[in-house]
Amino acid sequence: MRSGVHIVKDVVIRRAELPDIPAIVEIEDCSFEVPWPDFLFKAYLNNPGFVVYENDGILGYAIVGISEDRTRSHLQSIAVHKDCRRQGIATRLLDWCIDLAKLYGFDRMTLEVREKNVDAQLFYSENGFKVEGRMDGYYIDDNAIIMGRDI
Repeated sequence: MRSGVHIVKDVVIRRAELPDIPAIVEIEDCSFEVPWPDFLFKAYLNNPGFVVYENDGILGYAIVGISEDRTRSHLQSIAVHKDCRRQGIATRLLDWCIDLAKLYGFDRMTLEVREKNVDAQLFYSENGFKVEGRMDGYYIDDNAIIMGRDI
C-alpha cells in the first residue's frame, strides 16, 4: 500500500480518478435506493480514501474519511457492482480503508447504514462492527443504524 496501489492477483485497489466517475455512479445507482449524484463523487476526488476496485473495469468503490469531530475514521460509502457481489470485493475494500485509517493514526472507524439494509448490517457485523446507536430520520425514507469498531 505504500505506493498507493494495492494489487491482489489481477485486482488493483487504487485512488479514484475523474474518468472512473461514470462507472462509480453506475455502481451507486444499482446499489442504493437514493444514490449519490456524480458531483458528490467528484468532490471526493482529492480524498486519499476514495478508492476503486478494478479488474477489467471498476467493480466497486469505497470512501473513507474523518469524522466531523476528527477523532475517528468514518466509512462514508462502499459499494460493489450488482454482478460482482459475494466475491470478497467489499471485504477487500473495507480492509483497505481500515489499513489507510490506521496509517493516518486512527484507532476507530464508524459508519451509518440504513435500518432496513439487513444484509449490509450483517456484512459489517461479520467484519467486527457493532451497533452503537440509531438515528431516526437520518435518511429521507429510513433510519440509520450507527456502527463502529476499533481498528
